[in-house]
Amino acid sequence: MRLGQRRQLHADDVWPLRWELQADPASQRFSGAYEASQSMYRAAFVCFGRRIALTGLAFLVSMLCNLLGPVVLREVVSSLSALSDHDPQDETPILQTISVWVGTLFAAKVLQALADNYARFYSEVIAIKLVASVKTLMFRKTLKLSAEARRGKSTGAITNMYTADSDAILDTAFLIHQLWLIPLQIAIVSYMLYDVLGVAAFAGVGVIVAMLGVNHLISRCMFACQRVYRRSKDVRMKKVTEVFKAVEIVKFSAWEDQLMAQIKETRAQEMKHLFKRRLLACLSVVMLWGMPVFISVASFGVYTGVLHRTLTPAIVFTSIALFQLIQGPLRMITNILPMLVQSKVALERISAFLKMPELDSDNVLPPDHPEGEKYVAKKVIVAVEDGDFGWDHETTLLRNINLQVKSGDFVVLHGSVGCGKSSLCSALLGEMVKHSGTVFVGGDVAYCSQQPWIQNMTVRNNILFGHLYDRKKYEKVVDACALTTDLQSLPAGDATEIGERGINISGGQKARIALARACYSDASVYLLDSPLSAVDAIVQNEIFQKCMLGLLKNKTIILVTHNPEIIESPHITRAVTINDLGALVKTHHVEKPLEPEMPLISPFAAHPYGSLNFRGEKDHGDLETDVLLSKESRTDDDSDRANILDIEDEKNECDDEMALISPCTPCAGAKPRTVSSVAGDNTADREKLGKLVEEEERVDGNVSNHVFSAYYRAVGGFPVVFVFLMTSACWQALQISSDFWLGAWSSDGVNSGESISYRLSIYTILGIASASMVFARMFMTAIYGLRAARRMFDAMTNALMHAPMRFFDANPIGRILTRYGSDVSVVDSNIPPLFSRMSSTIFSVGCRAATAAIVIRWKGFFLLPVVYLYYRIGSFYIRPARELQRLSKTTQTPVLNHLSEAVDGGAVIRAFGRGQVDRFQHTNSVRLDENNKIWYGQLCVSQWFSLHIQLVGSLLVLVVTVSLVLLRHQLGAAVVGLAFSYALKVSQNLERLVQALSQVEPMMVSPERLQEYADIIQEAPSRLPLDPPSITHPEAWPSNGTIDFKHVSFRYKDEGQLVLRDLDFSVRGGEKLGIVGRTGAGKSSLTMALFRINELAGGSIVIDGVDASAIGLTTLREKLSIIPQNPVLFKGTLRNYLDPFGDFTDDQLWTCLRQVGLGPRIEAEDGKLDALVEENGENFSVGERQMLCMVCSLLRKSRIVIFDEATAAVDHATDQALQRVIREVFKESTELASPAALVQKGKGHFFDLMEEGGYLDRFQENTSEIRNNAL
Repeated sequence: MRLGQRRQLHADDVWPLRWELQADPASQRFSGAYEASQSMYRAAFVCFGRRIALTGLAFLVSMLCNLLGPVVLREVVSSLSALSDHDPQDETPILQTISVWVGTLFAAKVLQALADNYARFYSEVIAIKLVASVKTLMFRKTLKLSAEARRGKSTGAITNMYTADSDAILDTAFLIHQLWLIPLQIAIVSYMLYDVLGVAAFAGVGVIVAMLGVNHLISRCMFACQRVYRRSKDVRMKKVTEVFKAVEIVKFSAWEDQLMAQIKETRAQEMKHLFKRRLLACLSVVMLWGMPVFISVASFGVYTGVLHRTLTPAIVFTSIALFQLIQGPLRMITNILPMLVQSKVALERISAFLKMPELDSDNVLPPDHPEGEKYVAKKVIVAVEDGDFGWDHETTLLRNINLQVKSGDFVVLHGSVGCGKSSLCSALLGEMVKHSGTVFVGGDVAYCSQQPWIQNMTVRNNILFGHLYDRKKYEKVVDACALTTDLQSLPAGDATEIGERGINISGGQKARIALARACYSDASVYLLDSPLSAVDAIVQNEIFQKCMLGLLKNKTIILVTHNPEIIESPHITRAVTINDLGALVKTHHVEKPLEPEMPLISPFAAHPYGSLNFRGEKDHGDLETDVLLSKESRTDDDSDRANILDIEDEKNECDDEMALISPCTPCAGAKPRTVSSVAGDNTADREKLGKLVEEEERVDGNVSNHVFSAYYRAVGGFPVVFVFLMTSACWQALQISSDFWLGAWSSDGVNSGESISYRLSIYTILGIASASMVFARMFMTAIYGLRAARRMFDAMTNALMHAPMRFFDANPIGRILTRYGSDVSVVDSNIPPLFSRMSSTIFSVGCRAATAAIVIRWKGFFLLPVVYLYYRIGSFYIRPARELQRLSKTTQTPVLNHLSEAVDGGAVIRAFGRGQVDRFQHTNSVRLDENNKIWYGQLCVSQWFSLHIQLVGSLLVLVVTVSLVLLRHQLGAAVVGLAFSYALKVSQNLERLVQALSQVEPMMVSPERLQEYADIIQEAPSRLPLDPPSITHPEAWPSNGTIDFKHVSFRYKDEGQLVLRDLDFSVRGGEKLGIVGRTGAGKSSLTMALFRINELAGGSIVIDGVDASAIGLTTLREKLSIIPQNPVLFKGTLRNYLDPFGDFTDDQLWTCLRQVGLGPRIEAEDGKLDALVEENGENFSVGERQMLCMVCSLLRKSRIVIFDEATAAVDHATDQALQRVIREVFKESTELASPAALVQKGKGHFFDLMEEGGYLDRFQENTSEIRNNAL
């Protein structure tokens, strides 16, 4: 805490967690208890029962000490009343008695502070262990979920459970004791009331029972609302997660405004249910705030009107103190009931999640299984016998599968799109539901998924995947996977950080990094699902030769591919065909596989493009100029150009290690780079260059006035705040008036029937008016608190949806989800009650303290040191508490990032074996511990503060009571009783006030983080006043489709390395342009520049005479269409995906579906166009997703269409069919295609050659036939 006064605290400043508080030890014990009982509550009591009992005992001691206050009040006021009837010389015994009672009260207050803080400290320690255990179990469960169960839980839903639901367990640690302490306290106070008021107390008890009955009904309604609210929050988190995980596609499609409207719609549903819950909470609070008034009216009415007894100051103010004591637990019920509801719902959801079906470990027989011996004897390493598989228990996708693969075999799987090739790989991994048959895998598996799963870390760490770094092995793997040249082009070589889901590298680079990860694992069996589909033919050949026929020569390989050259290659053992019904129908055996030195692609003679050196070297991953087209098909002009552009390999050779770890400084004779060289041995420089994801910024010092003013404006500004404060002031004025009225009544000895009726009526009216002010205050809190939450949410969402893409490159989705999860929850549910509680406490403390100070007169001077102590303790606490709150938020982000990566890559992680699963679980535990140590630090700081504040409060009570005794002759008994009761209340309220004030800044960290994203730099405007461009027919722009690249330079990061350099070429309207070049040469970056995903670093792009930078982004992007390399489908109906804004008829949708060959597939779905699309389109194959993207482009009929590896995941026949569709539908459109094979033969078709982001040359295809996969 002292360090926090001097500087900003960092995570390293907080001491490590004790062993028993760490996630792994805590979860091991809890896991065993939970598995035995299948109950969260029972498991918690088994693990923490002894400590729970001790904290319960401490809470009991604290409660009993608190109940001593009214007893002392009664005795002191009674003694002071007796003094007036005694001779001053006989006061000594009475004063001694009063002194004993005052001393007892002070000692009780000190003991209460010690016991209360002990109980709260260890209750939260239990919560830390419990939350760590539950989160660990949830993470482990995530990696065990069956495919069927996984489809029922989106990433957003799991993240929401992991954060909001597991955090609700914290409340359970306190609720456990309050559930029995509150009834016990009510019973004891009721007995004490009976002792003071006699049978009249039963009237008050009757009111309590009636009120609690009504409150029970309200709590049941709140419980139902909470369930619906949680579900609506899940829906909102799912939509947010879905949108921001696919934000690049959102920007390509110009869907920002429409998807933002969908997010806001889900938010509106969430807010509606939250408002219902708040309204019920208002009713509950008002009833419990008004309960002391109704109890007083009933009790005093019976006491004076029925029993005909006289009220005395001792009876009145002791009763008031007891009513306030009973008000405390009753008011706690209003807080506890929602917390109990939330905790119960959260625990039910977590328990249901932990009981979801898991992957069956018996799906795949391991090598040591008795039934596997027959396969081992035959040297069979992979086998499937009579296997039927599906993604759930009702549907069968693969039927009667029989397959045996011997050790060292090279087997190719192929078939049409959606036939089940990837599913068969999943079946071999045990990911599918096995309906019948046997699956055997006799060795370690390395898996390369069809959509490469890449982690947010450096290239090297992605490849190593937790294994130790072996330089020679690493360099061989990198070379075999054709990555050496790519690493040379990256800013920091293999130290370059890859963004989430590989957002800053090309699809081909992602595929090769995933392949390198598999190769480095040195497994026995390699399941490679289409790793070559995203790379060009040259790189395919290189990988096939060096990796599959070289590095993995003696390994068992099962490769999924559409490449006909590979399928017919003599190098493979056999090719297996899967038909559309999911059955193996044809196996092509190769009698004697050829040696790997033979080329993959038969020498049809070279196309000029094949002779180019793409910055690779013989030893660094480049081909030795394998030829692609026959010499006879080459024109003389092509041959001349090829000779001119040929570059000698020997001139580019550089040091191996330097090539991997840093951008290559050109050797003598090498083509000079256009960016500054970076010293490869400078680690700091490399890390700086390779850094993509920025450290999360943490504000230092006080929460800025900008944040407070933003929240102030969001609430409604001065009118709302003024009315709210006036309501609070009226409430306190009415409350104090009712207390003074009772004091005057007790001082008046007249108890006639008329007087009693009159006084009781006035007291009742004051009480009801006070309760109505409470309702008004609570209702305003609900209404305007939700208004502020909605406005801040909308401002952040609007800013994020229009943020530049580089923001998402540098900020992992975990940071965004943290703000949409826990931070939004704080703004929704915590901050409005905090400000309401703080304002009411300020008025309560101010009015009561002023009353007490006026009463004790000049002796109030002794209160100044006490007030100063409050100030010093509060100011000493606030700064470290605020910094720890910020640290808690920033250390939570890596936990969520890791969870999100594990959810997305679960199948890959499991495929690499139990060791990788354990490693990811350990990483989760380490990150949890890092977050929990901040939590533990917060706990220690807050309990230090609470203890010191309570001790100072004890001193305050002592000063006031002693002053009252000293002023016994000047003050009446009624005034003394009123001041005494206020002193007891003020000490508690001062503690609450300082706690509330100290919580303001830590709590305002959440609005600060929302406002931080609301203030991020925005991309260019969506629309401009001159949109569409002012040309002859503006509504038809672009009418021709001509594109002029004028000296275009482009980079992904400010001040980062250029990925496109001085591109200068033109594309005529209707021209079909193939962009060719090695993977990573900048083909996809050309698309990024065209769509203005980032603004150009230099030059301009002109479309039909209009500078693309001079028009609105939405205007530009909605006129372009793209079929992306990695298609993303949003969850919902198929109709909503294809036509999200209802612009097309069903006939148009079906026509386009049939054109791409998906008609029969969709007609087979139960819902047809209303069939459900799972999250990320998981119920469609990658090829089918690309075809659905093609449907979207067909519907838009854009004049400019970009194909970015658009048919990479489809088979040869489908590819040819799609190309026919492209020729027919887009014959008038300008096409930019990568790979160039999408550009078909015909007049005016060109191929632009790129290397390292630069434009090399263009050649025209006239008569030569371009083979599929040739370019």
